[in-house]
Amino acid sequence: MKELFLKMKQRYEQEKKLSDPLVRNSRINEFKSIEALINKLEGRTKKGLSESKGGESIKIRVDTGIRENIEWLITLIDLTTDYAPKFGFKAKPGVDVSPYPVNPFKGMSRMEMERARSYLNRYLYLCLCDVEEKNGILRKFFKELKPNDNLITFNYDVLIENALLEIDKWSPVGGYFGVNQFRSAYKNIDKIFPENSPCKILKLHGSINWVKEGLCEIDIDNPPVITFHKWHGSPFFPKYEKTLGQQPEGSPPIWILPSYFKTFSKNPFLFTIWREAQRILAQAKHLVVLGYSFPEEDCPSQLLLASLPDDCSIPIVDLEGDGIEKRMNSILRSPDISVQKMGFETWLQQGCPGLK
Repeated sequence: MKELFLKMKQRYEQEKKLSDPLVRNSRINEFKSIEALINKLEGRTKKGLSESKGGESIKIRVDTGIRENIEWLITLIDLTTDYAPKFGFKAKPGVDVSPYPVNPFKGMSRMEMERARSYLNRYLYLCLCDVEEKNGILRKFFKELKPNDNLITFNYDVLIENALLEIDKWSPVGGYFGVNQFRSAYKNIDKIFPENSPCKILKLHGSINWVKEGLCEIDIDNPPVITFHKWHGSPFFPKYEKTLGQQPEGSPPIWILPSYFKTFSKNPFLFTIWREAQRILAQAKHLVVLGYSFPEEDCPSQLLLASLPDDCSIPIVDLEGDGIEKRMNSILRSPDISVQKMGFETWLQQGCPGLK
């Protein structure tokens, strides 16, 4: 998350070079709107921060950290647009007056905040859709997976899927929990892939390759579908590019933005995925935590951990492992929590110490 705004800024520089002027100008304006909102918030935070020295007013250089915490920014937008207290109006007969949310930020309209959220959504997609695996590290680790192992992830990208596809340990047919249908112009698309997926992936926040079909609303009985091509036409699964050919661009992705508010009401099908994750964790003998910090602000993820049985062994692999261990010890009863204070690649090179 700390690197995300930098990645978005790098993507912005790429979007400035697009040949299509309409798309290029749109992406430029979207990123500038995101920056404008951050600048406003920073300006309000820094206003008045000054020192008086020898009769002169000296401004203190302040880094608010907003750009390094997009999760907080999206949470703030959610709070002020969807979850804020609302003004009540006494309507005259025949006049429809809808409640209006209280916005504590002077000069920032609700519309501006909602636009910024949609632009953040776009740039998140642009940053994540072309992420590439380095050095085949995931494939190397996934060779250790056994049939019926489950992968629970908060990530949106498809790195896990592609790494497992390469070693024949996953298939889009039955490989996702909660999403099974395909969006494709090809008949019998499911015949292209293996019929059974040895491992299953649970994506708790959704995925960049899950889209909705048509204008119908997403609900439990109408889940999203898997698309094989990105907005710009390149495939999500390069292994099958020649088989699938090209397909028209898809709809916006169906996901929960990185916010401390989990807006299940907008994506209720995700409830089924979270419930399955809870069931899996409740029966787990081993939980391997790779690169996820379980922040205290993310209460739903901590509630998931509370489902673990007392005798579950939990190896944690993270450079900041001590802080994660402390948080996990505060909410878990497991006596078998071990920490490997190293990056994932180093841990793998050392033979996955702590993994039983």
